[in-house]
Amino acid sequence: MLGYVVPEKSELKVREFELYGAYYCGICRSIGARYGQIPRILLSYDSVFLALLLSSVRDEPDVWTRRRCPAHPAKKRNVAETSPEIEYAADMMLLLGYYKLKDDRADEGGPAAFAGERLLRGAYRKICGKIPEKAKKIDGFLSSLHELEKEGCTSFDRAAEPFAMLMEELLDYGEQRPGDGPEKHADALRYAFRKIGRFLGKWIYLIDAFDDVERDLAHGTYNPLLASCGYGQGEHTGETAAAFRARTGERTRLNATLYLSEISEVVRLLPIRKNKEILENIIYLGLLRKTEEIVDAAGRARKG
Repeated sequence: MLGYVVPEKSELKVREFELYGAYYCGICRSIGARYGQIPRILLSYDSVFLALLLSSVRDEPDVWTRRRCPAHPAKKRNVAETSPEIEYAADMMLLLGYYKLKDDRADEGGPAAFAGERLLRGAYRKICGKIPEKAKKIDGFLSSLHELEKEGCTSFDRAAEPFAMLMEELLDYGEQRPGDGPEKHADALRYAFRKIGRFLGKWIYLIDAFDDVERDLAHGTYNPLLASCGYGQGEHTGETAAAFRARTGERTRLNATLYLSEISEVVRLLPIRKNKEILENIIYLGLLRKTEEIVDAAGRARKG
């Protein structure tokens, strides 16, 4: 999920900060135990949000232990004991990380992406063997996305759709159950998580596109905002990257905020049993702050 789904750390209470770190370490440990040490390089904080969200509707309390980390052996850390949600979040992170490396190799080449893809191929195959249908769907959505990018799609909504569908599938975790209600509640919960995934996918795709304007111009790679907003065309001929960001910044902020509003409305209806405060921090503060940080970076650069 590209590193955008993070909390507003300054607003976390001590226990919430420790819980967040325990989930992070738990996902890392789950990867190491099942796939070896190398795949841990793909660990990102986005996967913590996924594990926290999927776990939030469970009645079982979180279990922490104090363990030493190979990366930080001097001091024991809180580690969340493994659970189906933690393992699922780890698997989805590795799956997307593998595809990202594969995409980077195709777009830009270079030994790092090539080596990373090859080193992670074993973990990728294991995950595909465990959840073949989901892996096949995700691969299909990414293929559709690449086709749209290859044709230089000039409709942002059309270009964003495959990634929105991918995130819907990512959050469609079949083991979720509200714990004490009839089966129909499980269907409603699945629908809610898919809707969160859809709008989170649109938000990520939009924010990533705005964040990557200069990089994509430098590398000559497709960017849905550049394509849909007529960069360098007509009255915008000769436009600089900074001018483009200035022209599209407020529209980007508005659309991103609308996507976050849709997510917030669904989250308010979830039967959350735990992790509520930290989830609210990420959704109501962290994602909004990340939006402002990326959109306002253009303004700060112009003033500087």
